Amino acid sequence: MAVEEKVKPLRRLASPIFFSTGADGKAVRGMRKLPVAAPDRPVLFVANHQFGGIDLQVIIPQLLEERGIAARGLAHPVIFQAGGGSFGGDDGGAGTVEISTFQQFGAVMVTPRNYYRLMQTGQTALLFPGGVREVFHGKDEAYQLFWPEETDFVRTAARFNATVVPLAAVGAADSVNILIDAPDMLKLPFGLGARLANASAAAPVARFNMGEETFVAPLAVPKPLPARHYFLFGKPVDTTDVDHRDAGACAATYAAVRAGLERGFEDLLGAREEDPYRDTPLRIATESVSGKQAPTFPVELLNRNK
Repeated sequence: MAVEEKVKPLRRLASPIFFSTGADGKAVRGMRKLPVAAPDRPVLFVANHQFGGIDLQVIIPQLLEERGIAARGLAHPVIFQAGGGSFGGDDGGAGTVEISTFQQFGAVMVTPRNYYRLMQTGQTALLFPGGVREVFHGKDEAYQLFWPEETDFVRTAARFNATVVPLAAVGAADSVNILIDAPDMLKLPFGLGARLANASAAAPVARFNMGEETFVAPLAVPKPLPARHYFLFGKPVDTTDVDHRDAGACAATYAAVRAGLERGFEDLLGAREEDPYRDTPLRIATESVSGKQAPTFPVELLNRNK
């Protein structure tokens, strides 16, 4: 039911295309090269947060349907304010009053404890280190990472020998026109800016060791039709030989994951120029008539510099 109501409309509008990369650094269409978690080897997908933050509704169902991977998305606490949000508590479960769409797809609140438990129990997690800052990015900040300096998520991943996979997502930023950036929204007259600032101050913080977040959306209007979305799972990073107590090794691993994700941006943004169905009206018309997803660019374009 959730797929029918929440996911299919997004798929019809954005026609998302997925690619995965093996240990050899070569990308393929689809998810067949993704690693699978084991009790002693969790998997951590580390992604950029796209504008608007609807990534979980696109990525999680695809992982489940195509590969049978039940990834647990680590979502902002604000999503759980209508209900529960505890994961792996003393009773082994999570009590909720109202299940959000994200929770229907296995999302858990992004807290250090929940993340630690996911890695400790050998599960698959999806983490967005950029959090709200990336969701509400500015006019000229598309496809930039706003990650904390601390390497906490890598240290925990290394503690449990996780395989870390960078995931670059492109498309949402090209589906809206941002009129007023979030910081400028706080300067609006007639008490509007002050009201937004008060609401932001009352929102819970999600990012590890980052202090106060600004939970204020920019003023944006959707374009008549959304851009096509592309997702590239990059080359896996093995943390088996990374000592979680070694700050230098964790920093190097953190840098490698970040570089892999930024490389994904570069590859996708270049390759999508060759997608004959990137134009939304043509794509939607073609898919409506054929009942199938429109083709995209050749995967070789992602491997030309490998």
